[in-house]
This record gives sequence, structure tokens and C-alpha cells, in this order.
Amino acid sequence: MKLNIGGHNYVINEVPETVREDGKLLLGVHNVKDCTINIDKEMKHTRKVETLLHEVIHVILTNTGCDHDERTIDALANGMLQLGIGEYVWKKVKNG
Repeated sequence: MKLNIGGHNYVINEVPETVREDGKLLLGVHNVKDCTINIDKEMKHTRKVETLLHEVIHVILTNTGCDHDERTIDALANGMLQLGIGEYVWKKVKNG
């Protein structure tokens, strides 16, 4: 699965549960150096879509040098999910 974000082709992977060294469970994670977004494959569909939006917003803000925090990213991702933007992005990823 792929998605062009800011002129960079990101590979979107559904992966087994990811746990950080401190034991925190990650639903998704992005890496701007290798242009990847990993999403926990065991989540319900709507949670995957929201997590994809969350990570895409991180990438956009990181690429533009904008400061951001998790709470703001969560609010934006949830709002976009409610507007139906998440399904649009998910379909684009699945077809692209």
C-alpha cells in the first residue's frame, strides 16, 4: 500500500502489534527517513483509518517543520474521520 505525502511516496504497512522499549503499545508509527507508516493490523477498521490519518498528519507537520503534540494530532485525526476523509484516504492507499 502506498500514499504520496508532500511529494514523498510512503509505504503503508499493516504490522503485528508494536511495543516501544518503555512498554507502551503503539497503534501506528511513521518514519520520515524511510517514508513508511506502520499500523497495527489487529485493530478494527475504523481504528486503522483513524490511526492512518493520525500518522499522515504527523508526517505533514514534520515535513513542514511545524511543532505539534499528540493531543492536537488526535483531535485533527478524529475530526477528519468524522467528516469521512479517513475512508477517502484509506481507499486511496488500498488502490494506490
